[in-house]
Amino acid sequence: MSIKKPKTANRNKHFEKILSILSILLLLVAWYLGGLRPNNSQQQFFEHIVSSENQLLEISPNVYKLVRTDGDKLVGTDADKNAKWVSFGTGIGYGGELTVGAVFSHTGEVETISLLSSKETSSYFDKVVEEKLPEALLGKNIKTSIHIDAISGATLTSDAYTHALDQAADPIREIIFGYHLSEQTSVWSYFKWLDAAALILFAVAIWVNRTRSKHKVKMNVVLLATSTLLFGFHSASLYSASTIGGLIDGSWISGVANYTPFILIALSIGYIFYYNRNVYCQSLCPFGAVQQCLAKVGNAKSSPVRHQFFIWFPRVLLLVTLCLGAYFRNPAAFVYEPFGIAFGMIGGMYLFVLTVMIILTSLIVRRPWCQSLCPINAMTDFLVFNKNWFKQARNQKGRKTPQNRHKAPRKSTVNNEAIKQDKE
Repeated sequence: MSIKKPKTANRNKHFEKILSILSILLLLVAWYLGGLRPNNSQQQFFEHIVSSENQLLEISPNVYKLVRTDGDKLVGTDADKNAKWVSFGTGIGYGGELTVGAVFSHTGEVETISLLSSKETSSYFDKVVEEKLPEALLGKNIKTSIHIDAISGATLTSDAYTHALDQAADPIREIIFGYHLSEQTSVWSYFKWLDAAALILFAVAIWVNRTRSKHKVKMNVVLLATSTLLFGFHSASLYSASTIGGLIDGSWISGVANYTPFILIALSIGYIFYYNRNVYCQSLCPFGAVQQCLAKVGNAKSSPVRHQFFIWFPRVLLLVTLCLGAYFRNPAAFVYEPFGIAFGMIGGMYLFVLTVMIILTSLIVRRPWCQSLCPINAMTDFLVFNKNWFKQARNQKGRKTPQNRHKAPRKSTVNNEAIKQDKE
């Protein structure tokens, strides 16, 4: 028995190394193939607005003139009374950029708006459509900046949509009225007080988790409550699989309306690499805090030993989600976390059902989401495994000491530590 165990352990390690390499290769292939996908959204928009009675003339990049035709003769090329103007604009939403195409009359009224691409979570944009924001913008005159009240529950998405339309209108505004109003927005302008709060609370979380104070448990409860109010119910700024995907594909570089999830995940990754644990799960995760409260109410018991299925399934699910997000260039389109429903009642029916199941199960089992489907635990395991693999490979190239040869990699204890702390 003593001989077979090391062989089995070594075989498992080799298997996990192969899977780790394959995971990275799959992400790269998905990203490469996604770049080969033709983007026909602009062409489809042109086909929608151009008929046999008119023709599209390019005036400048992203600015076109739609003129009527009489056979082969253009009508309205000199006199713009019969002409319409076409332009494109972008806005920065919660998940990243969204692009719209718009048609304006010769007097500056908005006649047509079409969403061409979006990195926004579909449920947020669905709410914008349900509240008829696009219809409310039709007929607006671009002589002044376009503004309309944001949609409650989808504020960032509705603001991004309105800003995209106003950006599309600006070159047309200059052509018709001789001036422009939109200004180039700096990426730094998107950093807000909530981002500073994330930095401060993360620093406090590190201190709380490393202190030996007898009030450690109470301080952690206060920290979780504060995080739940700020990053949960106030802003829904939890990081998720879509945040991981956005971090990988670099959508945050072009700008996102809410950088807080990216700040939290960057800090978490740094702490994981240094300490092999995720302090976010223990002290800052709003959904984890909700599960802990429900566990207190229902006097939930600790879960039995985790089955291998609940270790590998969230890893596979996260990998599939990241690959789909990389291929379609939209990580937010493949959200499977119940955060939107839990903190803002935003999401599809399947997310609503999942959220109800997690809430009910939390009354019986401690942190069921954390132990079954949470992508953060899968991300932590991946980072810790590869960190230790790299460390062992580096040590093998240097001096080999008995301590280095027999030192086993530390296992990720993200959710187990959070549950243990909850029991205390």
